[in-house]
Amino acid sequence: MVVLAIVLLLLIVIFVPRPNVHLTNVRYQTSTCDPFTWTVIATAYVTFTNSGMLEGYIIARLYVDGERRATSGFLVAAQSTIEGTLVATIQGCSSHRYSLDTCFPSGDSSGTC
Repeated sequence: MVVLAIVLLLLIVIFVPRPNVHLTNVRYQTSTCDPFTWTVIATAYVTFTNSGMLEGYIIARLYVDGERRATSGFLVAAQSTIEGTLVATIQGCSSHRYSLDTCFPSGDSSGTC
């Protein structure tokens, strides 16, 4: 009986369609410094691909100098690629370090990772 349950579980895992969303490209761009507000606008252009058989949702988070500055969620249809942007206004016109990470929302109603 236990063996049958394990076999059924494996069959379900193998054959039930699911999303497979991943980040395929990111490019960062900054505006010129605004001399009146002493700020720059940082934009992350992202590309996500879903090679799965169901639509999937992924959250992207833009970090500037290690601090999270923008978060956005993206719905990616099955077997498709989408592009999106994350934008943050940054105080100070010196150079900054940019990074991005992704996560999948947890099962609760808050939609966070």
